[in-house]
Amino acid sequence: MSTADGVTFGKILGSLFKEEREKKGISKNRLAEDAGVARTVVIYFEREERMPTIHNCKSLADALGVPLSRLVKRAEKLMDDGR
Repeated sequence: MSTADGVTFGKILGSLFKEEREKKGISKNRLAEDAGVARTVVIYFEREERMPTIHNCKSLADALGVPLSRLVKRAEKLMDDGR
């Protein structure tokens, strides 16, 4: 995967986290609190400005009640589909 592909993957993954959060009606503050991460982690990730660590991704997915592997697979499929 090239650096550009990695950036695109991170952006897609951020949008999927945002989609899950909004679908569940959870605020950014609440998600950050439940995941034990700084609010800025959620904000920058959803704005597709930064990619959190794998540890933070796992914490966020757990707080959303969604397997991280499912989000990664969806992101990979969207990459393959040319999103």
